[in-house]
Amino acid sequence: MSVISGKDGTLYLGEDEVTPVTNWRLVKTSDNKNYAANDTGGAKKRVAGVKDCSGTLEIKADDTANVPVEEGDAVALKLHVDDTGNNYYDVPAMIDRIEVDVDIDRGEIVAYFVAFSGNGTITANGILSTTGGSGSGS
Repeated sequence: MSVISGKDGTLYLGEDEVTPVTNWRLVKTSDNKNYAANDTGGAKKRVAGVKDCSGTLEIKADDTANVPVEEGDAVALKLHVDDTGNNYYDVPAMIDRIEVDVDIDRGEIVAYFVAFSGNGTITANGILSTTGGSGSGS
């Protein structure tokens, strides 16, 4: 068994690979509802609620490319965890916020931080899927 390094992760917007990406983060959630009833023995129980996701992308500025998205855009993200092409999340998303980081004092590389929210069902592929192999899982 080997672990996977994120060093080969990639980001696609639609069918286009976005470069240079230095980090992406996906947070999947379920708005679980709790309840107590006459059959729960005085304890709270929970039922799965509506699923959602959010995340961030860190894209370094490139003097040959424009910022790839604008706030309010509806996008189709493919978030790859490695370079096999098999292990990724398909994420329909809305762009919530874009931050531009320009550090004049230290002269750091200009970066775009993009925050997104889910806009539909996430599909997990390859090893990311709970169904084994390629398929859907959210």
